[in-house]
Amino acid sequence: MDKVRKGAEIEGPAYVHILSPCPTGWRYPQNLTIEIGRLAVETGVFPLYEVINGEYRLSFDFPDLKPVGEYMKEQRRFRHLTADIVEKIQARVEKEYFRLREKAGVK
Repeated sequence: MDKVRKGAEIEGPAYVHILSPCPTGWRYPQNLTIEIGRLAVETGVFPLYEVINGEYRLSFDFPDLKPVGEYMKEQRRFRHLTADIVEKIQARVEKEYFRLREKAGVK
């Protein structure tokens, strides 16, 4: 909620991107909603960061990301993906996440 409040206090336009896991659409057991949200962040699939006046800041930094397979395994929407495709997704997530870390000045 702090980020939404911060965005509302900014003069001019502000953009807040929120991940809202959906048990029905993503096809996972409802009791895993919080875990799915956490894994999205801990795997780097949905990193938490903000950009204020062009300056990037990571809200949470995970130098050792969990495998994206952990995020995907309980979600039946990903069941058709082969191990090869998951590896490619992992590589892309890592590339983008570490690029974001560089933008935030994290080494």
